Amino acid sequence: MSFTECLHLIAQSARSRRLSIWTGSGISLNAPASLPLANELKFCILRKICDNSSLHELYENRLAKGKDLGEKIKDYPLEAVIELVSRHYAILEHIAQVFRGGSPNKNHILIAKLMRDGIIRQVLTTNLDLLIERALEKNLVRGVDFEVYMTEEGFRVFGSGSRPPTIIKIHGSAENVSSMRVTLGLVASRALSEARAKLLESFLDSTEGDVLVLGYGCKDHFDINPVLMRATSKKRIFYVDHCPGTKEVGALPEPFRNFAGFSIRCDTDDVIGYL
Repeated sequence: MSFTECLHLIAQSARSRRLSIWTGSGISLNAPASLPLANELKFCILRKICDNSSLHELYENRLAKGKDLGEKIKDYPLEAVIELVSRHYAILEHIAQVFRGGSPNKNHILIAKLMRDGIIRQVLTTNLDLLIERALEKNLVRGVDFEVYMTEEGFRVFGSGSRPPTIIKIHGSAENVSSMRVTLGLVASRALSEARAKLLESFLDSTEGDVLVLGYGCKDHFDINPVLMRATSKKRIFYVDHCPGTKEVGALPEPFRNFAGFSIRCDTDDVIGYL
């Protein structure tokens, strides 16, 4: 399978309205969104607090566990870091404020156009930011033309019936700090609530279709990856692995091992531009 053939398959799936999208923080990195990636934010938080000797000891004990703290924290979920820090500092509102900023970039604008035109019906995101919603609200009315699910209550009532185009914010949203607080507690305890797990499984159910994964690093080792690795689905995954200067097609990353599909190593802009 060539790079060009993969792009054709993605476009064909979109035209036939069989495509869903899964996004991670990578789509919100470039201007004018300019929001931080998880590792950037984790190290920023730690730099701010590690001058406090008692907290530094806490993180060495809880995160590093005898290893170099910097190396260990690369694979420690952002949500778990925030949850640990928030036990000692009131930082959650400050974190939410970070993700309330920015303006939609071409990634969010493309997703909004595809949803507006009825080509994409569902977008699942681990992002806390509000940028897809802002892009949609330039032309559509929230609650009428599209819906957003971000809370435990919303996840529980989410069914399989017909609905407007939908954004599923599986880790909560910066507009609702309580949804973030629930997420932090769950991830820190290495769990995904029953409602969230069922919703994720529904998104990846056995019905045929394709999922385009953009800006997602598969680093949710505590909560999402276990669900993915036990899932069985007929859905085909197109996983875009952002590697500027490369145009290669290979195997899916480990968490998607039970799915059909391809990993596309390229500049994400190439995919966005093609679509």
